[in-house]
Amino acid sequence: MPVARRGANGARQLAILGFATVGGLAAMWLLFSRATDLASSGQVDVNLGSSVFQAGNIDRLSDDIDDTGPLFFPDLVGRDRDIYLQHVGDDPETGWSAFAVRPLDSARACFVKWEPDDRIFVDNCDQTTYPETGEGLPSYPVLIDAEGNLSVDINAAERPSGSSD
Repeated sequence: MPVARRGANGARQLAILGFATVGGLAAMWLLFSRATDLASSGQVDVNLGSSVFQAGNIDRLSDDIDDTGPLFFPDLVGRDRDIYLQHVGDDPETGWSAFAVRPLDSARACFVKWEPDDRIFVDNCDQTTYPETGEGLPSYPVLIDAEGNLSVDINAAERPSGSSD
């Protein structure tokens, strides 16, 4: 019965593994050094998310608001931009507003709460009231496309005038 030689095969596999390891480390170093160079050059614009929040279809959203009241959307990137999306009226194509859940310079613990019986928002800290449209609170532009999809431009106030992302 023939016996396979193991020594040559094992050395060959070890050499391949060594070359793959060195090649992988070299590629990682190259990628890291290139990313560091780009980041320090100021030529990279880091954009970790869209500047426009895609809320969904106006028919579905208006039905949800009719059933449960204004929709609350927490800021997921920690910038303290929690918003309400509100719809007033019977026509899903009109009557939309998006606004902050707290007045400017309010503590994070202070926010407005929807009071469905009175159809107003009430600040939980100082009891200030706001109409159902959120007038008096920081607002965001609401856009509806041709397919009936609603988006909220959450960065409009931070963008130079005349610029759009």
